[in-house]
Amino acid sequence: MTLVITRFPTSEQDDPSVFRVIEGIWQDAGALSDFVPAVDDRTVMAVVAPEDVRCHWFTLPDAQGRQAESVAKLRATEQSLGLVHCGAGADYDDVVATATIAPEVMQRGLDRLAVQGLNPDIVLPFALSLAIHSDGVFRAEMDGLSVVRGAQFAIPDDAVLRDLVIGDAPIEAIDTDSLRSMLLSASAAPLLNLRDGVFAKRERAVWVTPEQKIWVRRLLAALVIVTMLLTIATLAKYWIATAAENKAALAAAQKIDPAIQDIEQSESMLTASLNRQGKTQGSFASLSAALWRSVKASPNVSVRELRYTPDGILSVVLAAPTADNINKALVDIQQDGFRITATPRQDTTGATLVDMTVRMP
Repeated sequence: MTLVITRFPTSEQDDPSVFRVIEGIWQDAGALSDFVPAVDDRTVMAVVAPEDVRCHWFTLPDAQGRQAESVAKLRATEQSLGLVHCGAGADYDDVVATATIAPEVMQRGLDRLAVQGLNPDIVLPFALSLAIHSDGVFRAEMDGLSVVRGAQFAIPDDAVLRDLVIGDAPIEAIDTDSLRSMLLSASAAPLLNLRDGVFAKRERAVWVTPEQKIWVRRLLAALVIVTMLLTIATLAKYWIATAAENKAALAAAQKIDPAIQDIEQSESMLTASLNRQGKTQGSFASLSAALWRSVKASPNVSVRELRYTPDGILSVVLAAPTADNINKALVDIQQDGFRITATPRQDTTGATLVDMTVRMP
């Protein structure tokens, strides 16, 4: 796994150096503007200049863990001028370290890194990457950053600030090897990470890998092809069956009239012949079937008379003890789409009769 370490940009024009650490060996990857991400770049850490971040320590003996960090964040925010983004972490004993940074500075640095394909996992103040275990004062320098750090203070390495904060106290310089060791330790377990809250790292969830997408496309294409083949096979089956029936019907029609050339001609000649005879084609079967279905589904309804006229009208007399029984039969046959007329009356026995006509839609 490759660790990438860089300095958090302080402006749009800032061009910090980038370092890769591969199996503990540091490699200079050049300036940020020339950086090209690699597949093996797994963890990215950016250290923030002391000028851009304010570090403060709070002693909270009555609070532990998350509660202590929340209290420390609240106090650090209250002591800041204006809106800040705050992070906190337990430093030692009952002491909690905090870091506050202006949201616009944080966003600007993330945007600048994103341009070169870097999305930091860890954003850590440079001062808090230093492991300080004594009351001494230490100075560290990295890629133009310089910080002076004590047990509970961190300031930019400026002569005026040194005079104000530490006076004549001796300052111990942290050598390069020690600093790199501290940075590696901080990347594995940072004291705090400013990439939280609104600036938390968000990565798009990958539900399907590129290889799986290829197979999904192949399966969908195969499904479409199989569906089309089944549809074509079914249609071909129907076409063949219809052609066979038409061929048999045409052969039968040609026995009657050899002048018939195709099935359409035979159908038109049959219809004309029925019309000349005052007959309709296929209406009686449909009308009678619909009538008997509705009568059968209606209790106590019977058919007293049934006549079929050449104009395709089925005349019926229905009988039942009450009108409600007959109404059900009328509703059923209408729901089947047939047109009806109904005239109610009563016979001498008191039964309800309906003179009804049924015709095709």
